[in-house]
Amino acid sequence: MASRGRRGGVLARDDEQRREERAEQQAPAPQGPVLPPPPPVDYGVFMQGLVQAKQTQAHTQAALQAQLEAQAQAPAQDHGGPSIMERFKRMLPPSFKGESDLLLEESWMREIEKIFRAIRCVDEDKVTLATYMLQLKLFSGAYEGYVAGES
Repeated sequence: MASRGRRGGVLARDDEQRREERAEQQAPAPQGPVLPPPPPVDYGVFMQGLVQAKQTQAHTQAALQAQLEAQAQAPAQDHGGPSIMERFKRMLPPSFKGESDLLLEESWMREIEKIFRAIRCVDEDKVTLATYMLQLKLFSGAYEGYVAGES
């Protein structure tokens, strides 16, 4: 029985050697020249390059954002479109007749500000457009005195 165990062990080793030989024979041989391993990477230089790339990307993105904002605020007349006054009038803004009621004043301001946002009006034009809509009630006597130069 001892010989049987030894014989089974020899057969197992022979089978294993044959499998290894077959695997070596079946493995494809490398074709072409064998390249040397790549040089070691200097991670400090790599990280500096990465930081520079991120900074450049952030700068470019900020410049593009500023350009988009400038285009959004540019007056339409530069492109042959309607003037800011024409766009404002098309929105049918309410006029302010000098009412002393605080609620009416606030309501007028809200409506005018809504129109300013809709037409993307810049601050410089808001004063002109809002003034255009003012219709102050002046006492005729006070107005006549003002025109005559009396105070």
